[in-house]
Amino acid sequence: MPAVETVLSQGSFLHLDTGEFVTAAAGAGFDAVAVWRQAPGYRGARATAKEAERAGIRVDTVCRGGFLGHSEHDETVRALDEAAELGAGVLVVIAGPPRPGDPRAAEADLEAALELALPAAERAGVVVALEPFHPVLAADRSWLVTLAQATDVVERLDSPFLGIAVDSYHLWWDHRLAAGLTRAGRRIAAVQIADWMVPEPGRLPPRGLPGEGVVPLREFVRLTREAGYAGALEIEVLGDRFRSLPPLDAARSLKTALDDTGVGAEEGSHA
Repeated sequence: MPAVETVLSQGSFLHLDTGEFVTAAAGAGFDAVAVWRQAPGYRGARATAKEAERAGIRVDTVCRGGFLGHSEHDETVRALDEAAELGAGVLVVIAGPPRPGDPRAAEADLEAALELALPAAERAGVVVALEPFHPVLAADRSWLVTLAQATDVVERLDSPFLGIAVDSYHLWWDHRLAAGLTRAGRRIAAVQIADWMVPEPGRLPPRGLPGEGVVPLREFVRLTREAGYAGALEIEVLGDRFRSLPPLDAARSLKTALDDTGVGAEEGSHA
């Protein structure tokens, strides 16, 4: 059975310089990193590529290309160019909030923005991956809140440079998830892993390490494999919980949790 490739998200280490982050990821045994362009310590593609090369780790994914829309087109193109310079194969993008007063126009807005961006994606050799969010974030982050919505868009545009990023934190609740992943199939361009922890009253649920919350993560991973996704697994536990830990210790704890989830899912799929 081939080893599962593992990716560490910079979202867990926004307090670090990107060089410190990639060094910790490499030291913990991750195969690759997901770089955040919005991270305070991100100093651009050229510097980050050198830091990753020095650490001996590759960049798998870039997050994110900003909200998609006509007004953000130049930013999306810049993000694609940076992803290409970093050697990343995937740029994760977010649909953005609905148009004020006319949320039903959001899908047409998204498709028009993608039609503008996809030629640049092809030139860069980078897949644009739409990430559907949890419905609680529909008003201000992304109107794209189900896997079915994302797959509808990707199927209509039918480009090898357009895919879907599936995040367990955002999608675990959907009772149609298994069928949705099967339908998405090889359009799945990235898989992100985090648990959903039951929150304190009045607060947004935090992301947890695998096993800390309510998401059956091994089942989630197994379903993505059965749908045809054979790529790396990324762990994306956002927040400040790792700020007080030495970076290498924090990265190792994330690697252990992801290994247990990925290997357990692979073993289950071969049982």
